[in-house]
Amino acid sequence: MTTDEGTGREAPATARQAAFTGKPRRRGTTFQVRAAEIAARSLITAGGLGTILAVTLIFVFLLMVVAPLFTSATLETRGTNSVESSVITAIGVDRYEALKWIASADGRVLSMTADRVEVIDELSTARDGVGVPTAQTFSPTLDHAVLGYEDGGVVLVDISFEEDYLDGATEGLGDLAEGETRVVDGWAVQRTPVGQLRATRLAWEATEPDFPFEGSAVHLVDSTDVAGSPIYATLTADGQLALTKIRVRTSMFGGETRTPSSIELPYEQPDGAGLPLALFLNGRGSDVMLLWADGTYHRYRENDEGEGALVETRDLVADPNARISAWTQMLGKESLVLADDTGGVTTWFLVRDADDPSKLVTVTSGSMPKLTGRHVTALTPSPSSRLLVGGTNDGKVEVYHATTHRLMGESDLGLDAAVTAVELSAEETSIRAAAGSSLVTLTLDPKYPEASVGTLFGKVWYEGYPEPEHVWQSTGGTDEFEPKLGMVPLVYGTLKATTYSMIFGAPLAILAAIFTSEFLSRRLRSRVKTVMELMASLPSVVLGFLGGLVIAPFVQDQLAGVIGVLFALPLAFLFGAHLWQLIPRRLTLPWNNGWQRFAMIVLAIPIAVAIGAIAGPVFEGLFFGGSAQSWLAAESGEGAAGGWALVTLPLCILAVLLFITRVVDPLLRDRLVTTEHKHLARIQLAKFIVGGLAALGLAFVVGFGLSAVGADPRGGVIDTYVQRNALVVGFVMGFAIIPIIYTLAEDALSSVPEHLRHASLGAGATPWQTAMRVIVPTAMSGLFSAVMIGLGRAVGETMIVLMATGNTPIMEMNIFNGFRTLSANIAVELPEAVKESTHYRVLFLAALTLFAMTFVLNTAAEIVRQRFRKRAYQL
Repeated sequence: MTTDEGTGREAPATARQAAFTGKPRRRGTTFQVRAAEIAARSLITAGGLGTILAVTLIFVFLLMVVAPLFTSATLETRGTNSVESSVITAIGVDRYEALKWIASADGRVLSMTADRVEVIDELSTARDGVGVPTAQTFSPTLDHAVLGYEDGGVVLVDISFEEDYLDGATEGLGDLAEGETRVVDGWAVQRTPVGQLRATRLAWEATEPDFPFEGSAVHLVDSTDVAGSPIYATLTADGQLALTKIRVRTSMFGGETRTPSSIELPYEQPDGAGLPLALFLNGRGSDVMLLWADGTYHRYRENDEGEGALVETRDLVADPNARISAWTQMLGKESLVLADDTGGVTTWFLVRDADDPSKLVTVTSGSMPKLTGRHVTALTPSPSSRLLVGGTNDGKVEVYHATTHRLMGESDLGLDAAVTAVELSAEETSIRAAAGSSLVTLTLDPKYPEASVGTLFGKVWYEGYPEPEHVWQSTGGTDEFEPKLGMVPLVYGTLKATTYSMIFGAPLAILAAIFTSEFLSRRLRSRVKTVMELMASLPSVVLGFLGGLVIAPFVQDQLAGVIGVLFALPLAFLFGAHLWQLIPRRLTLPWNNGWQRFAMIVLAIPIAVAIGAIAGPVFEGLFFGGSAQSWLAAESGEGAAGGWALVTLPLCILAVLLFITRVVDPLLRDRLVTTEHKHLARIQLAKFIVGGLAALGLAFVVGFGLSAVGADPRGGVIDTYVQRNALVVGFVMGFAIIPIIYTLAEDALSSVPEHLRHASLGAGATPWQTAMRVIVPTAMSGLFSAVMIGLGRAVGETMIVLMATGNTPIMEMNIFNGFRTLSANIAVELPEAVKESTHYRVLFLAALTLFAMTFVLNTAAEIVRQRFRKRAYQL
């Protein structure tokens, strides 16, 4: 019990719970209310923890899918067999690894089971009365070969594997286990995982010999196939070089007619060098390359007149004491790989000459890790990718990747002999290496050789490119395609889409929120806000459809008018505001928060559209020869002044505005203190008109000045026009993010306490000063959150950028060109990506990158928002 002051009586215990008014509480909190509060608190806590857990699990899942990209390859020896053969020069295996063949220097070709050295058949490449080939070359895919002979004959060979399926009840094969291989009547029979009996045998089909130089022994030979027509090049022992193309005609009865035609190339032999070590023909059959042991390189090419010419000579080995020890061509026969006896391995290919694009030059994209104390003696490319296998002089096998120039793995064969031939299976699961009379089989798991930090996020020099570049091109139309998995163009496209959409959408949304919150009547504010929120209900796919199929073609047809409207619209609003000031104040005061002023604002829009649509084509005709798109795509500098004027106009407007506010306004302020409102309105209108003309004139002065010194605005923010571009995406995606930013910003502004507004207005501040100096700083944390939420929507947007852009992964700031974003790339390519492939996991890396970008942005935004909130609290 307590004592009441002044009465001396003891107050009841319930008085201790008196409210701030001094009166006791009549009722306590009911059990239902307390239970509901506890339940709500528990649900909110569980929801928050669940959200954190869900986001964490998404991150962990993405990380688990992406992590294997950066694991190392594994290479293990599976078995060693002894082969009775001379030096093995080539090894081939079928796609199921049931049958293999080996070619030796003595002209024998043996087919045998892949795991056991059980000879099935033996072929000979010798010709009657001529003997074994004096030169032989196998294609990188080992599906064809070309043989040259002592009498000048050239034989083309198609190499394949015939397959058949036997009856499961075939006598003697019922006990054949899964994966086991047995020889039956010249066939290698293997039990498949589904229980079938698959029979395989080697098919070696040789053509009748051609004679480019009859009677002269063939020293070197190489071939390729272009659209079903063989092409081969030969060099004879007496120094005759020829390029032969065979025209193949197929009759209606299935017969073939082969018509060879040869052109002689002007062979030039370096002094004292002797005959070259190797001859190469590129995949297009257009270039013949000769290589000497010291690295001297000659390239011949057929000119427009059908005559051969020596077009390039250079040295491909930097060390003058080094000698070529092994050579091969990558899949597609456009890249040449050379190994020298100092341990170096380099790749070379043709690119356009920077000084003369009509010429090709041979360049190197880089070197593999150099071996120390040993060197590569045999090389073979993968028949399906950019992997490269090398055998060394000390009996080791090295696995490289030609694009990334990485050593993927190595294994010691345990043999004291140099490797003379290596082979990589089509599935890249096994390697066979020949050293002396031994044939070693290795198991390979290359993991994901195309992916590395350097290739994913750095510049890579791809085959045929003039220099290292950031490129994304995951698929191609041929088997020789080189995957290009650079993530930078996708990140760049994401940032480009976000930047242009935020430039368009964020200022409009924030200014609209300030206007409706501070300058519009409550009744109109609720209606405008309802309409703006309805905009957010439009699906992204609808906006993307309208952007790609309606807005993009319209902008292309009316480009000048659209650009004119973009400039005319803000000018029309400002001009209308100055005209509004000319109306007597006794009329405008009742209308300030009414529908009249809002109607005048709405009326300014069609007027601005009409003015821009008329002025744009006029400006286009005066400065761009009647077509801005043609000027953007042209090479000439005509129209550069108008282009610079267009580009620099916003900066000139800003410069004139700063001059007026810093110089003109202070001079006029003291002189116009006692001036009536109507006269001030006229002065402000005149100042606006003069300032606008001054900004326009300054833009043209700058434009003509830059044009006079030879500067061209094309090649940066403006360049060649493409129908689906960043301008269209900026408008459409800006339309998508405006409702979100507007709604949140308007809520933040409306939540500012009214007493702050009243205090500012009571102190004599205008509504505009109150809004800018009191309301906006107080609501800055909410405004910043609104912008960041809109930014997050723009970063993750998929359908709009997918349908309204060209979806091309290029790196240009050009507002008239397209791009590809991370989210759009995932949506397009993930359904077609092979599960667990490099492409599949890199797409998940794109998702992880997008996750990281939004996480960093949101974290930074929250830190900045807390600072704004702290400052607002101090107000």
